[in-house]
Amino acid sequence: MIVTHTDRDPFNPDHPVAFHAVERARALAAGAGVASAFPTIAPPRLFLFEPHQPELCNFTPTTFLDITAVMDRKREAMAEMKAQAYLSTYYEERAGHRGNHARRCSGNQAVRYAEAFMRVTPDVVEQL
Repeated sequence: MIVTHTDRDPFNPDHPVAFHAVERARALAAGAGVASAFPTIAPPRLFLFEPHQPELCNFTPTTFLDITAVMDRKREAMAEMKAQAYLSTYYEERAGHRGNHARRCSGNQAVRYAEAFMRVTPDVVEQL
């Protein structure tokens, strides 16, 4: 599994560059689905993590990860990001909102906090 930035971010021009580099590296490492002259890997799943302003970055959540059990650790980690301290409050509030979405989608009332991801590559299943 690979997790990276979205392909659009009007305030962080390096984020789309990172997305395209990761997307290309994934395709080349997996042989782009065809036989290759070099060793390849099984194509990893590709997810995008939620950006600070999802509505401006082509981000639509497709996957919620319950982070209730590790929210205290996330708070501690965010507190260490001194250059962007304002994001600590933002991401804690966002995790609460996403926890609400996860509860509603799953029916699991124990979810208090969640993170949202957008899956780029489709799931392949045997049956629905």
